[in-house]
Amino acid sequence: AVSTPIIEVTLNNNGSAVLQCESAGWYPEPEVLWLDGEGKLVSAGPTETVRGPDGLYTVSSRVTVVKRHGNSFICRVQQQNINQARETHIHVPADVFTVQSSLDWIWIIVLLFCIVALLIIIITLIENS
Repeated sequence: AVSTPIIEVTLNNNGSAVLQCESAGWYPEPEVLWLDGEGKLVSAGPTETVRGPDGLYTVSSRVTVVKRHGNSFICRVQQQNINQARETHIHVPADVFTVQSSLDWIWIIVLLFCIVALLIIIITLIENS
């Protein structure tokens, strides 16, 4: 029997997230589609397909999403010849897309503080010499 797609989420440092979808037990080979919350296709990388010793296919697909895509996504695995489809919905919380950008601001502030401190030390050394 075909498996319901499983979606894993990986966060990137640039405020995006990578969603990876995998489903097993298919014959013939299915296709993988990513949809946003409005049902529109989301452009994804190439589908990886592995055929097991039992002749059944396991497929996986990755898509990188950013805040403008919205928060809801669907991974649909379908085989139209046999009229079979399975899909999994995932909701990515909005703060996933903002956590890293706020971390970036912390690093910028720390860096600016270090530069100011370094300038103060240099000026003090120059004045004392």
